[in-house]
Amino acid sequence: MSLPGTHQDPVGAIALNKSDIALRKLDLPLTAGVWVEKTDYPLGTDPNRLPLRRYIDKENGYIVLFSDPALGYIAGNLFRDGAMAEGGDVLLRYLVTNADLENVTDEKGTFAQGQTAFDADSTFGAIVASVADGDEILVCDDLGDEWADFIGLDNRASPPRISFYHGKHGPLSLGASPFHVSVSQAQKNLERMMLPAAAMGGKINGWRNNYISGSSVHTAIPRVVRGDPDLLAAAFEQARAAPDAIRRAMIVTSSLSKGAVEQALADIRSGGRPDPHFIQLYQLLMSFFSACTDMNAFGYIVCRP
Repeated sequence: MSLPGTHQDPVGAIALNKSDIALRKLDLPLTAGVWVEKTDYPLGTDPNRLPLRRYIDKENGYIVLFSDPALGYIAGNLFRDGAMAEGGDVLLRYLVTNADLENVTDEKGTFAQGQTAFDADSTFGAIVASVADGDEILVCDDLGDEWADFIGLDNRASPPRISFYHGKHGPLSLGASPFHVSVSQAQKNLERMMLPAAAMGGKINGWRNNYISGSSVHTAIPRVVRGDPDLLAAAFEQARAAPDAIRRAMIVTSSLSKGAVEQALADIRSGGRPDPHFIQLYQLLMSFFSACTDMNAFGYIVCRP
């Protein structure tokens, strides 16, 4: 096993078992002496701590790519998907473009005392200005017991719509690295898209406060971006109780261009050899969309044109 895109000596080894693929060896200098342990114990005293390689193997925290782009091994599961070689139309249907993301320079922007809105050139600003402009109610849930960066409701629609927005920023890429955190966050919170009644009281009370940045800057940005704070409880209960509500898990990112994805898929369709990093991205996103479907939700990537 070598690092993708390199011709160096092997840095690892895998074992093909009957039911899984195991990571048997990982020789990277940066990982030497790295252990994973629980924070419940003082550093170095967790009796069940594991070397990084064993932890990665235990948690299936790796992806195996094959020369056949239709195959991929992610999170302990083998995927076969011939749609990539046939044009990747399935993936493209989940990519929604937003021109405001072309001008984004930061995920959340900068903050100052008394500031009343998120910076227009931030991913958060783009979500408020245009990505979520169809929601009658929009709240910022960033930081703390975070379910999403923003949660939107539209009870005027038929059927009603619940949207979780996960905002990210980064340089343009056709690799999976920029997406691991956002996909993990979105998948972890899919169950919360049911808006559990027992948790809503605490969430709504928190949204009555103005936004405090991660660096503790007290802004004047209201967490209730749109909607009447006094009517939130009724609005969220209405959406939660709707048997036909549409739930959307939306990763909003400036690091991906739909046009670049279309070109990569066209190159594969014409017989070109796919880049391993792009295969990894494709499999990661398709697994995310599949996880959303399993939870009766729709996954989308909102990206640059």
